[in-house]
Amino acid sequence: MNKYKNFKNIKDDGLTADWLSDNGLKNKTFNTTRLIVARAQMMAHKLLSQHRELLTTGQLISLIEFEKSCNKKHDLERITDRSCYMVMNANTSVYRKLAEKKRKVKKKKLQTSSK
Repeated sequence: MNKYKNFKNIKDDGLTADWLSDNGLKNKTFNTTRLIVARAQMMAHKLLSQHRELLTTGQLISLIEFEKSCNKKHDLERITDRSCYMVMNANTSVYRKLAEKKRKVKKKKLQTSSK
């Protein structure tokens, strides 16, 4: 029974590490990172990997720089709340654009179905 628990813990640790890396976080630095930085790091990773075309040039450059600073432990400790909020504002902007596109598509569907 004890061997099973150890195997299960190792398996769970591996799954957790995979999930963290899929969301742009590193397993070793996750425990020491402030929460706001971890959230901003996840948002930056998602924006750059899934919604890159909706970003302005300035947002794109600053998100790439933010991700670079997140990859270095020394720079990770120096990330300010201001830069985290910049990432969160870019995230909000992109999701507003997505919601606007969905509303336009829904409106078109309603107009074509009523004719």
